[in-house]
Amino acid sequence: MPRSIVIGAAAGAGWGVVMRAWMRYITESPEFSWSGTLFIVGASTVVGALLGLARARRRSGGVGWWRLTALSLALLGAGGAVMWPAVVTGAVAFGRPRPRWLRWLTAAAAIVFSGLVLRDVAFDNTRLTTVEAVVASVWYAPMIGLEAWAFSVVTAPNLAPVPSKVKKTLTVVPVAFMIAAGVMAMGISG
Repeated sequence: MPRSIVIGAAAGAGWGVVMRAWMRYITESPEFSWSGTLFIVGASTVVGALLGLARARRRSGGVGWWRLTALSLALLGAGGAVMWPAVVTGAVAFGRPRPRWLRWLTAAAAIVFSGLVLRDVAFDNTRLTTVEAVVASVWYAPMIGLEAWAFSVVTAPNLAPVPSKVKKTLTVVPVAFMIAAGVMAMGISG
């Protein structure tokens, strides 16, 4: 279990550093603060460690691992909350091979949600040229994909059984996110 925590923490820290660099790249006012950087990298490290622990506990049949995952998602709040719809639906797409329709639907939703974020932060960004916006998109895609994969610990098969409340939530929450995003998208474009 300690190995999973260390690997998760290291992966989280690396993800945080790369995501912080991406944030610096896309910002309209490129300022740098140590407090912001340390918060982002620190939170990502803690989230990675919690997800590593959750994965190890789930594999060993331990209980409470899904609470660690929920806590991890909450730690990525603030500015990162805009990524939650893509992360949650992407986690379902990565982790649930059956039913196939849910996997394809949630994968499509994750792509749409990521596109909405990119439209807002990259393509509507007056500081970035079109080429820079494309670079920001190519940079962001694997980052959100890695985050969704990390959170797929909740939905992954062949591990310890998932509590029935969590199973129901894993079906209802992505659909609710998709409906909410559709309503928001209509409001944004309307």
